Amino acid sequence: MNNKFLPWVVMACALTLSACGGDAMLGDDTDTDMMYPDAGMDDPTDRPRPPENEPTMTTNEHFLLDVSGSPVQLRGVTLNYFQDPAEMVNAIEPIASTGANAVRLLVSASTAAAELEGALSIAAENNLVTVVSLTDDGSALKCQENTDALINAVDSLWLDQWLEVLVQDRFQGRIILNIADGWGPANIFNASSLGYQDYVDTYKALIRRFRNAGFKLPLMIDGANCGQDFNAFLQGRGEELLAADSESNLIFSAEGDGQRWDSADKIISANTLLAAEGVPFVMNAFAGSGVGDFPVNHNEIMAQAVGDVAFVVDTPWTGDVDDGVGYLNAFGEPLDLTGGATSLDVFMDRRYLEFMRVNPGSSNYAPTGTTGVSLYLMDANGNRLRLGTAAARELRENTWNKLRFDVPVEIEPDQLMAGSTEFDRTAVTHVGVEIMANDKAEAAQGEIKFDNLDLFPGVPPMYTAEFNTAGDAEGWEVMGADSSVVDGNLQALSTDAQISVELVGSNISLIDFRTPVNVTITMFLPEEYAGDGLWMQAYGQLDDWAWRAMNLSASQLVPGQWSELKYTINVSELGDSPPSDEANPAKFGFQVGGIITPKPEPILIDSIVIEDPAARPTKIVTETQYKATFSDGLNGFQDAGWDDGSNVSHGDGVLVASIVPASERLSNEVEFSSGAIAKGDVNAVQEINFGGALTVKARLFVPGVFADTGLELDVYFQSGSWQHFVIGQVNMDELNYDEWNDIEFEVADDGYPTTDDDGWDEDFARTLSPQAFGFQYRNISDISGEIMLDDVEIIGDAIVDDLQPIYQQGFDSPGSVQDLTVDFTTGGLNEGDMLVAKSSGWHVVPFGWMASTWFGGEALSLSEQPDEVVLTERGEQIINGPDGIAETSEAVLFE
Repeated sequence: MNNKFLPWVVMACALTLSACGGDAMLGDDTDTDMMYPDAGMDDPTDRPRPPENEPTMTTNEHFLLDVSGSPVQLRGVTLNYFQDPAEMVNAIEPIASTGANAVRLLVSASTAAAELEGALSIAAENNLVTVVSLTDDGSALKCQENTDALINAVDSLWLDQWLEVLVQDRFQGRIILNIADGWGPANIFNASSLGYQDYVDTYKALIRRFRNAGFKLPLMIDGANCGQDFNAFLQGRGEELLAADSESNLIFSAEGDGQRWDSADKIISANTLLAAEGVPFVMNAFAGSGVGDFPVNHNEIMAQAVGDVAFVVDTPWTGDVDDGVGYLNAFGEPLDLTGGATSLDVFMDRRYLEFMRVNPGSSNYAPTGTTGVSLYLMDANGNRLRLGTAAARELRENTWNKLRFDVPVEIEPDQLMAGSTEFDRTAVTHVGVEIMANDKAEAAQGEIKFDNLDLFPGVPPMYTAEFNTAGDAEGWEVMGADSSVVDGNLQALSTDAQISVELVGSNISLIDFRTPVNVTITMFLPEEYAGDGLWMQAYGQLDDWAWRAMNLSASQLVPGQWSELKYTINVSELGDSPPSDEANPAKFGFQVGGIITPKPEPILIDSIVIEDPAARPTKIVTETQYKATFSDGLNGFQDAGWDDGSNVSHGDGVLVASIVPASERLSNEVEFSSGAIAKGDVNAVQEINFGGALTVKARLFVPGVFADTGLELDVYFQSGSWQHFVIGQVNMDELNYDEWNDIEFEVADDGYPTTDDDGWDEDFARTLSPQAFGFQYRNISDISGEIMLDDVEIIGDAIVDDLQPIYQQGFDSPGSVQDLTVDFTTGGLNEGDMLVAKSSGWHVVPFGWMASTWFGGEALSLSEQPDEVVLTERGEQIINGPDGIAETSEAVLFE
């Protein structure tokens, strides 16, 4: 169990640690100040010490440096040396022959000093950096948080049993000491948790012990939870550990395994967060090859380890509400982007998001930032077209966000920039990135990063009517209304309770209505239609003249506003009988009915666009975004605090919610008979994405005492703006009481709440991380019982383009950033300052790695023999594959 203290208790414990869960074995090394610890003491013993002036490897903000001061990226292999030193020592030379520049040597209490010295000597002879890593069988150190065991191991092994070997001058510039393999608390994975404090305090004390013993070489610290939990280093804890090191020579390491590392986005997110701590990061082991419940992709880890460069802007804001800048990127030749799309990765300093309380006195905060980022195009005539804008409040904090904007089929006047009156989508010569203050707060400052600016080819619609020529209805007829084409709109002033708008004549032959088509109608419904009971339907007729129709939701039209009516229709599947294969289209249209006449203002139709959904290739990406099995703890789930109605605990590998009867609650009122079990740190799970359909699965056990009591159970999310959304309600009539039940709820891509839904003033904030996720119960009367949950899983679908970009700008070279021109500035900004404000920076900071495992790792083995290179399929990929050892390893200088 992880102890959590109130702030005042934490302060008291800082003064008297041994009385508040600390360990007296930490002795005088214990901190009294988190960021400014006492200077290290001289070693009072006569034990051996490393040579005072012998050069060692060092570190800077992002990288390990060899003795010459040159950056080093470790590319190596983990060797289970402790299992059989006599056999495994013969693996070091074969490992070096692969081109590796490092070996991670796993040692344990059973490893003799002579065995350690022999391995280090052979590694030195083969010019390998050796990461000496203390491990065990998992009983005391690996995947454990026993402070006493770790301190004893440091004192008895590192600083005693192996000391005479480790202090030798020949090893000082060649070794890194990995204090403990995967030691630390389990199942936190929450950067805001207090549960890491003992972990940090212990490591700070141990860092001092190594430095007091005279070691200046790099010390490597593994993440918590078997090395997988990098959150242990975040929220300033990394800076705290570095401040405790008199040599400022630390490396943070993680094991790439499990669901926190099983996608490129997760690797990049972790890398971004770790980079902010100012300490180099190394992947000291990684799985892959289909191993585990959430198998990682080892090829993806290696690809990301190479690193990636981004375009960075640090704007010198003047305080003018109109401050803004546009940077322009030129192509080699004009591109036709008709029907195309653009995308861009964006990372904003957290200050731009401007978190504010959702209500006065509330403890909940939501992003309110107004700083905007837009993508725009310029054509061969210098005209500019803004494709779309994202405000800071729509972006997720501390992670990269992907923006995507389509090139519009019909261009609205407000999309044109800088006095442009038209735009040629067939001759695009530049793409631009615009940054706008938009009356942001003065405190909203910092870097904004951009990368992966991609342009995708267009798939023009099969049919478009824009009504731009006065008097030309482009083949559309209107019944039940007086119609005309004026000011770029088809206007229909109703004379009947029902208006029909249909396409007839030769234009209809351009469309094959025997397959599904997507229809988008841009329409203005006057305010006076608000009180009418409107209904709508779409219809089509083939040359058999059978009536084929489908109902549409009239709620898509908002009186007094321009709205987009969107639907998909397959005329051949409607009606009582299927048409023949030779059937030809005869009519196609839509109806608006329930109109109370007369009306003073006409309905306006700006455009009608018909597209073939199969023309643009797409794919559905489905993945588990979060899973909790409760095998080792509550995984951050807790009582939501909405009432005093439940006690959440962990028992037999499941979550147990002990419901308190209404009569025993503090409120002692039956109306306070509801509550919730929530994942308290869900906003730290960046992987949860509302960008597509979402499915929630769980196993649920409800005792029979709750049968027929009116108990209700919901599954809910709260958005990044704290909007409460119930995605499903358990059918209690079909529930099997006193048994485990599998429950599942899905929200479709178009099923998230919008302003069209009752009670919603704003659309559900789909781009932000959720603030809450859980299970709500209601109508608990005077009954107690234990409701249990297990195997909670969130699965997300996203429909993405399956097109290859026709233009890509990855900002991989300094020249690509230097070539960006300042297109314009607004407010108080000027061109000279904004040229200086742009630079190259990191999207992914390159990192070192040591793959699991040379031999004896079953599916993770790289070689079939310890003493020669007989590569497995995994070994072939990691050593000789793309981004592998042979391709990316570089020699290290040791003198």
